[in-house]
Amino acid sequence: MKLYEYEGKKIFQDCGIKIPSNQIVESESDVSKIADRLQYPVFVKSQILSGGRKKSGGVKKASNEKELLQSIQDIFSTNFNDEPIQKVLVEGSLEIEKEIYAGITVDHISSMPLLLFSMYGGIEIEELAANSPEYLFQMNLEPNKVYYLYDMMDFLSGCDVDNIIKRDIAQTLLKLISVYFTYDCITAEINPLCLTSGNDLYAADSKMEIDDSALFRHPEIESFEARDHTLSELELAAKRQGIAYIRLGKGNIGLIAGGAGLGMATMDMISHFGGQPANFLDLGGNATQEKTAGALRLVLETPGIQGVLINVFGGINNCYEMARGVIEVYDSMEPWQSMVVKMRGHSQKEGWDLLEKRGIPLVKYGTTSDAVKILMDSLKE
Repeated sequence: MKLYEYEGKKIFQDCGIKIPSNQIVESESDVSKIADRLQYPVFVKSQILSGGRKKSGGVKKASNEKELLQSIQDIFSTNFNDEPIQKVLVEGSLEIEKEIYAGITVDHISSMPLLLFSMYGGIEIEELAANSPEYLFQMNLEPNKVYYLYDMMDFLSGCDVDNIIKRDIAQTLLKLISVYFTYDCITAEINPLCLTSGNDLYAADSKMEIDDSALFRHPEIESFEARDHTLSELELAAKRQGIAYIRLGKGNIGLIAGGAGLGMATMDMISHFGGQPANFLDLGGNATQEKTAGALRLVLETPGIQGVLINVFGGINNCYEMARGVIEVYDSMEPWQSMVVKMRGHSQKEGWDLLEKRGIPLVKYGTTSDAVKILMDSLKE
């Protein structure tokens, strides 16, 4: 689950990382309540979960109350990246001497958390890594290790950091590491981490994503505002049914998979044979008749779908129950889209018999590529 900037900053502040003074505004009427308490200039920042808000006008500077009101009106009246604005963060300005980058994410090569640091912050980390990799310093973090100040001082020794601020940066990195592991983060990033003229460090922005499967350990996170307004109607329906469904854009092939790995591999195969996946959907380990039927309805209702591939394995799940779910939707909706089912595992014969009686194309012993080719060929007929 991605957090808004103001939410991430609240966590940073609770863990001892300094943030600029700020106020949350939820409507234009709130401006009068805070305008006379502000020290101008201030920054008016839209609270969205996607990136690129500064380039698209989602961050504005206001030097007085009139400019503040106009900036808030402009932001509330605009959808940035198709996200409606629910909140605006009004934040005090800083006398910035230097913008620094500090972040932790998952290193998919080592499957370990990766600490990233650069004295050149304020730009996208991908751009920095591509254009100036010599300025980006990295260190894998061991989840079970306790890190101390000297660990961070050693790390910074090769990072061209002025000795005057090295200790403060090291302490900030320790706090960021604490945030990352305490809150089960996938990403925890400060960009920029601002060094002021008084040699103080402030998190001028926050980017934080928490592992959804760990949210039960953090009721304080779950109490933050609901994010349902950022989801499509189909994604909302999937969420209510406990189905992992992600819309992928203007694809023509709907997918139901029995496992995330199988789903990703199937998506690659669909692309290889000329199709375009329209969604990712993982049935998970509790694929009842009802859940399978709900998943198929979601996929069939996805705009632009011409064909559906169901690629499932009956290990924990029961092929017979999954087949019943497919038949339930097949009979009630009578879909015009082409459909192919590749199903194998527990109670497979019983499931196959049900599907064959309805004349649904079935791959029993073949491969995923066989199933994809059958589906793609059916679209040409």
